[in-house]
This record gives sequence, structure tokens and C-alpha cells, in this order.
Amino acid sequence: MQSSAGPSRKTPDVCTVKPKLEPGEESPPSVGEDQETTPLTGGRPFFTAIMAKTHVHKPYQLVFPAHFHRRLPARRTATVLRCGGRSWIMSYCGDTRLKRLDGAWADFAVDNGLLVGDACVFELVSGGGRAREELVFEVQVLRGGGMPWELAAKGDTDDDPIVIV
Repeated sequence: MQSSAGPSRKTPDVCTVKPKLEPGEESPPSVGEDQETTPLTGGRPFFTAIMAKTHVHKPYQLVFPAHFHRRLPARRTATVLRCGGRSWIMSYCGDTRLKRLDGAWADFAVDNGLLVGDACVFELVSGGGRAREELVFEVQVLRGGGMPWELAAKGDTDDDPIVIV
């Protein structure tokens, strides 16, 4: 896209994202058009997860992407997910073959009304590495069954950000 004010600069395509509902399903009460989102703080590692059925229904599993494992400890570690002014305490299972959050992830998914097709951006605020401190993630929930799958591959580095306009 070119601007008459300066040189050519590629900007991302913008799409409207609406929640995907199963037939007969109603929107959760926490989902609203005026829902506030906060930008990532920048400079911190993060990953995105597009919610699939196993994330938001039994067995309620959130497995961390392989590229993010190097940032996390190889042991079970206390973990806090912060979202919308609330916090959920759980454990990161870094001592298992599948690096995942424990069963308390279900509380987060249900409390936030996560649906298949929603996206969550997990920003690592503190912890990780070799230190024995708890992991803290700031989680951004992006509603929408129309979330382009291409976004799931972005956000691994500051050089390939997800831009939300």
C-alpha cells in the first residue's frame, strides 16, 4: 500500500474478528464489543495459540509450542496467568514430554468464555530460564472465529510482530 506522504510501506491487512459459535450456542457474558484490549509491552517473549476444541472443552489442554520451550524451565513450576485484571494460579508442566499447563487451565478457559477460534497471546512477564521463580504470563484474548491462521505463525520475534489496528 502506498501513501502520498512518503515512500512505500507495507501495512498489514485488517480484518474484523467475530466470535465463532456452535449452533445453538450463545455468546458468553464476558464477550462484548467494548471489551478492552491492551497492547503487548514489547521486548518480552510471547507466543500465540488459536483455541481448538481441546483447549476449550474436555480435556482442556494447552500445550506450549516447541519454539517456546527454550525460554521455560524443564521442571514443574508455579505459574500465574493474568488477564483482564484477574489472575489464575496453575502449574507449568515442564517435566513432561508435552510442555503444558495443568488442569487449572480449564478454569481460565471457562472464566474467560474462550471459544474455538479465539486467539490467546501469552506474553512472558517474569520467570523462565534457570531461576526457581514462578512464571507469570500476561494473556491477551482476541475473539474471533475469523482469525486468519497466518497470525499463529507470527509473533515469535520482535522482527515478525502481530500488528493489531
